[in-house]
Amino acid sequence: MLRKNNEKRGCLGSLIWIPIAIVVMFCIAGYGMSQGINVPGILSSGFNVISKGEHANSSDVGKLFGKFIPKSESSETGTTSSENNGVKSDTFSYTPLLFENHKLMVNGDLDSLDRATYGHIRLKYSDKPQDDRESKINVDPVGWHNYRFKYEDEHGKVKKAYLMNRGHLIGYQFSGLNSEIKNLVPMTRYLNAGTMSDSKTDANNPNGMLYYENALAKWLKKNQNMYLDYCVVANYTDNELVPRTVTLYWTSFDENGTQYGVELSEAGLATSDGNVSSVTLQNVSKNANINYLDGTATSNS
Repeated sequence: MLRKNNEKRGCLGSLIWIPIAIVVMFCIAGYGMSQGINVPGILSSGFNVISKGEHANSSDVGKLFGKFIPKSESSETGTTSSENNGVKSDTFSYTPLLFENHKLMVNGDLDSLDRATYGHIRLKYSDKPQDDRESKINVDPVGWHNYRFKYEDEHGKVKKAYLMNRGHLIGYQFSGLNSEIKNLVPMTRYLNAGTMSDSKTDANNPNGMLYYENALAKWLKKNQNMYLDYCVVANYTDNELVPRTVTLYWTSFDENGTQYGVELSEAGLATSDGNVSSVTLQNVSKNANINYLDGTATSNS
């Protein structure tokens, strides 16, 4: 009889914990949403977007769990932390992906205007895509138009070239993504490739993304046991469909999760804050007047 009563009490005790657990979960969810985290989206995804080598659509899972893990102490060789050293600007707070010893690619969700927002990747040199990029992109980002304008090259010759590219936030040489709409924005050829010419590129122009992409790729090749954490954010003004600037952020980690800065042989216009480096580049082209609201443009040549 005593055993039965104990069993009843045990069942009753278990039942009492259920509403307590529910209350705790709602408190955590409420805190997460107050921090701007898409908690319902996380729950609906089944908490399974982060797995080895997986391509996720949102980093909210990592952000949520990172919020509840305290920072660890800094060391002389770097910083080991679950919520690692980041950089906060007026419009975006960069925090490295919650460290795990594998590749992860995250695409920010399209916003209410169907604009791509950001791309974020963690990878080693061995994680770079092996396949050649397809020659064509099969989707058009909102605000993209196919203008072909005159421009004057470095020799003073007048030529014509396409003004806008369907530009990747995270370049194909890192992501392996070519026609992912969440990774594409209307981007001038000048910003994308460092030149207005559509028949060549200029990787030596620090005003173009290619300059930093190639420099980071060289760093990965030289440091093949390290992880690069690289994030690119499209910066829009109000309801404009074309970003006026893009900001690139990067840092690195060893296989134990210790954070380090990335020393590039040529830093260009980038600046560093602790272990994080960043640069903001203008989405402009001197041969065109761009209406950032809808992506239309007129030639000024």
